[in-house]
Amino acid sequence: MKKKVVLVAVLSAVVLVTMSFTCLAQQKVFNWKCQQHRIPAEQATVYYKDMFEKTLPDMTNGRLNIKMFWAGDLVKSTEALDAVKTGIVDMVVMPTIYFRGVIPEAAIDYGLPFGIRTPNEMYNFMYGKNLPKMFGGWRAIDVMRKVYAKHGVYYLVGGVDCWPASLIFNKPINKLSDLKGKKVRAAGLMMDWLQKFGAQAVFVPGEDAYTSLQTGTINGSAWGGAIAMYSLKFHEVAKYYLQPSLQPVNHVSVLINMKSWNALPKDLQTALEMGMIKAGLDFTNHQNWTGEQWAINKMSQRGLKVCELKGAELAKAQQAAYEIWDQEAKKSPEAAELVKMVKSYMKEMGYMK
Repeated sequence: MKKKVVLVAVLSAVVLVTMSFTCLAQQKVFNWKCQQHRIPAEQATVYYKDMFEKTLPDMTNGRLNIKMFWAGDLVKSTEALDAVKTGIVDMVVMPTIYFRGVIPEAAIDYGLPFGIRTPNEMYNFMYGKNLPKMFGGWRAIDVMRKVYAKHGVYYLVGGVDCWPASLIFNKPINKLSDLKGKKVRAAGLMMDWLQKFGAQAVFVPGEDAYTSLQTGTINGSAWGGAIAMYSLKFHEVAKYYLQPSLQPVNHVSVLINMKSWNALPKDLQTALEMGMIKAGLDFTNHQNWTGEQWAINKMSQRGLKVCELKGAELAKAQQAAYEIWDQEAKKSPEAAELVKMVKSYMKEMGYMK
């Protein structure tokens, strides 16, 4: 009898110890660092702050804590890929155009000139399932995950934090020939497109863009869409806003160190992905997209004029963009696959023949 009691006691102790270790394993806390590409002045970043400081801790019961740092706080944006690859930071929220020199597919991922038109379409292109007798199934995110996995990085989210990339000038642009000889601050494939029409695409640090427009050092500038330009008061020194947006949808991507990602339990991986999608969609819909028309209205009240490419001029502008697509497609098999997918999407939607 005593032996049975002792055996039961020992077994109970083993069960308790096992349960304790299991609970401890389940309750492991992960503390990460995330580098943003934005600064606190962009008010809609409150959605990212809320996600990291409130939503994610609630979703994970405090098991995943991510401290967000602003642009340049930990590393320069141009060094972000190396930082996340080596584990200096666990996670970055960045426009992948910064990595164009290392990742040949980055410029396509970031957004092609005269490409996919709206954030909803970009979301579908990145994530949409193939719906029978309808459309979908491109799943561009699967291609990007393969691309970044080669660099020891997990591509978590893309195509949700979106904005249009437009141009503002200090003189009217009513036809493509008006671009000839203009100096324009731009980046990425936008530079290639401008140069096709005789403009001189130049790099100007963001903090110098306003003064450069004011002094005439440059004749035009890209800086996201209208709401970004309004926030920086570009309309005070440049009165002509060109439509349609040259790059209808640009977006940021969320990249994670592969070891950090693989260390997370599945439920925390899912929570993080859903949290980042929500923050990106909130940012887009509150600031970057609905804010476009709001900002054009505000700037128009202060003298802004909207210039628009139409008819044959627009067709010529689009054809020049498609030539750039084909150039980008030659840079890697994955780049060719992405461009083919974009063309398929645009034809399905009736934007291309």
